Amino acid sequence: MSLTHEFFLLSGDFDMNDRYEWYRANRYTWAEKSVVSDEIIQYLSDFLNWLPSYNPETKESHKGLNYYGLTVINKPGAEKLIRILDKWLKLIEEAPDTFSLRGDTVWKEKENENGHWEQSKNWLKRETLQIEIESLIDLAVKASDNNQLIVHFGI
Repeated sequence: MSLTHEFFLLSGDFDMNDRYEWYRANRYTWAEKSVVSDEIIQYLSDFLNWLPSYNPETKESHKGLNYYGLTVINKPGAEKLIRILDKWLKLIEEAPDTFSLRGDTVWKEKENENGHWEQSKNWLKRETLQIEIESLIDLAVKASDNNQLIVHFGI
């Protein structure tokens, strides 16, 4: 099972003090939700770092997603997210049905042999990537149009 990032569309007056209780109660049943694989989030992380966002743990505005924690994205962040992902979606239309994205660099070694660094590859299906990105764009459009929040729960 691969790691995922979950994005939930919530009202603008959502009480952040109840975020973990809310998550436990609604994680699997909330309709306004988008799930994106960790491989995609990692690959897009440099671009997602342009998003204005809010960290409810530190109570500070910042840029990007909290990889391991929560991130709140309001209207300006949702609007930028739409623009960034829309451009990536157009680029992905040019990909073959199955393609690879660069992954982590990992140390490989076999018993009784010298080790070496190796660039891993994440193999993806174009249609799967398109569905995940379209789902997150749809969530961001709703957040922007209705002045709602996107709350991201990292891995």
